[in-house]
Amino acid sequence: MKRDWIPELQAADIKLLVIGIGSADSANQYATQVGLQGDTVFGDNEAQTYKLLNFVNSNFDEDGRKRGMRMISEKTVESIKGRSNGRPVSFFGLFDIPFLATNDDLEAAKDIYKPLTPQGDDALDKTMVQGGVVAFQGTTQVFKHRDTSVGVHAQLEKVLAALK
Repeated sequence: MKRDWIPELQAADIKLLVIGIGSADSANQYATQVGLQGDTVFGDNEAQTYKLLNFVNSNFDEDGRKRGMRMISEKTVESIKGRSNGRPVSFFGLFDIPFLATNDDLEAAKDIYKPLTPQGDDALDKTMVQGGVVAFQGTTQVFKHRDTSVGVHAQLEKVLAALK
């Protein structure tokens, strides 16, 4: 987001608002990490925004998978492989994941990543909710992408095209 999305959206004079699951303090920390204005990043302790937008929760019941099985999918692997530089993915330096190759973006993210996980009794359920992107022109929704699993994000080019 910091390298690609923010500069492109600013250049196109497109306002970006970010809503994350968690506290206002976590939202402020995230804004600082990626270089956003604090008044454009919001915390949603109860994930109500995600629920209203029908974003994906990895604890689906409809297809019989066990809890969390959609967090990492074949599409996650494809997404990471598509940006790979050939080095194996290391799980926080503890061990390498043999079927995944990493990329420079992932390596850079690991260096600055600070978990800002939700708190409370249902924190794990909130952590498993995937995000997405919704774009509006005025009050009209012109684009929506639901992340189906980790790393399967909206393509910036498609978002920009929808907003032209």
